[in-house]
Amino acid sequence: MYTPSILQTPLTTVGPIDPSQPTRSVTGDWAFSTGELEIGIWECTPGVFGGVTADENEAMLMVAGRATVHHDGGEYDLAPGTLWTTPRAWRSRWEVHQTVRKMYVIDHRAGGPGASTHLANAFTAPLPEGTPRPVVIEGSPVEASTSLWSHDRLDVGVWECTPGVFPFRRDGYQEVFCVLSGRATLEVAGAEGGTGQRFELVPGAMLLTPSGTTGRWHVHETIRKAYVTITD
Repeated sequence: MYTPSILQTPLTTVGPIDPSQPTRSVTGDWAFSTGELEIGIWECTPGVFGGVTADENEAMLMVAGRATVHHDGGEYDLAPGTLWTTPRAWRSRWEVHQTVRKMYVIDHRAGGPGASTHLANAFTAPLPEGTPRPVVIEGSPVEASTSLWSHDRLDVGVWECTPGVFPFRRDGYQEVFCVLSGRATLEVAGAEGGTGQRFELVPGAMLLTPSGTTGRWHVHETIRKAYVTITD
């Protein structure tokens, strides 16, 4: 699952959230589903709506528009770069001021109650001091990351890495991410030595790397991404 631009990916119109207001809060979707997980892009036009989430966790990165989400603990301002999560049975009311678009990961697997989290701006969020990559092919890449939410086998956060070439592998987990800044090429190895794939990663690119994936990062310009890892 890959799109070179989360902002330009065409979506399928789903329809109004409230059928009695057919011209308000019209949503669109671009999704991949395994039954237990839903991963995709969602868009919603202006309007007001509310409700309670189902027995599921959701992680989201806002990439366009503005909205205010009112909840029992206060309110969240949503703008491009906001990274946030909602737990099971979470009550809220949305006010969409300008058409919003987001990357989302919904996890329907069984789990326990949790709390919502909100990072106002993943583009500029400070990260801890970086550390060198443990295995390097070229250059001297240094990486840093911060975790916003770790709950029910989901980990949500921001990762950054300076230029260099290094191997990677996904053992026991898969990852969905959206590039915030920088430029890189991700080479994914093919099965049993077959021809692999190359993904050009620029701001707005979104990619799912399944569990078992191996390959190489070629970081050309310091790259930052918002990520969601999903432990098997």
